[in-house]
Amino acid sequence: MIKISLTQFLDYSAKVSTSAKINKVKEIKRSPGYHPAFDYWKPLRDAIKKIHEQGQPIEKLRDVLINLDEKKIKNYTRAINTYISFVKKNNVEYFSVGKASWNMNDELFVSSSPELGLIINGKKYYVKNYYKKHDDKTKVVLKNINSTLTLMSLSKPNFDIEPDAKFAVINFQNGKLIEAKTPASDNVMELEIEAENFVNIWNKF
Repeated sequence: MIKISLTQFLDYSAKVSTSAKINKVKEIKRSPGYHPAFDYWKPLRDAIKKIHEQGQPIEKLRDVLINLDEKKIKNYTRAINTYISFVKKNNVEYFSVGKASWNMNDELFVSSSPELGLIINGKKYYVKNYYKKHDDKTKVVLKNINSTLTLMSLSKPNFDIEPDAKFAVINFQNGKLIEAKTPASDNVMELEIEAENFVNIWNKF
């Protein structure tokens, strides 16, 4: 079975052309297994969660830049400023979440745990953050990542899903919240086709 992360599936689904999708699957297949040392955004992900858990001012996020590898400063500064701006523009509260996963016919397994539980302006969301900077081959908009949002909605969690809660992605390219719609049959078909295409590309290399 092919095992990938939610970030990897999101990266794949957000590609704007077939050739970009093929190259992303090749990159994922050839990448080494996960190791924290090679997880570019781990310090920021951890800091965001810790600040929310401890109820610290969101501006404390800038402390991540202290002792950060100089090569990461530019990208981290952009992402941190985007998230601080998002939190300050909205009424944001944190709640804890558990693990979740999605499996297609024992061919593709996606570890799809929400990154954060956030109450944004009174509405509950299970959130995945997308940190990477904008490039011409990737467009993180609802049309492109709808399959990822459907996957999140259909994942099997080890925690109780609140009936009025929504799944969403916060796009750090522009600070926008992209909210999942309640999955309809067309959404499920789109996800299945996207996942099948991923598997087919994977098996060709």
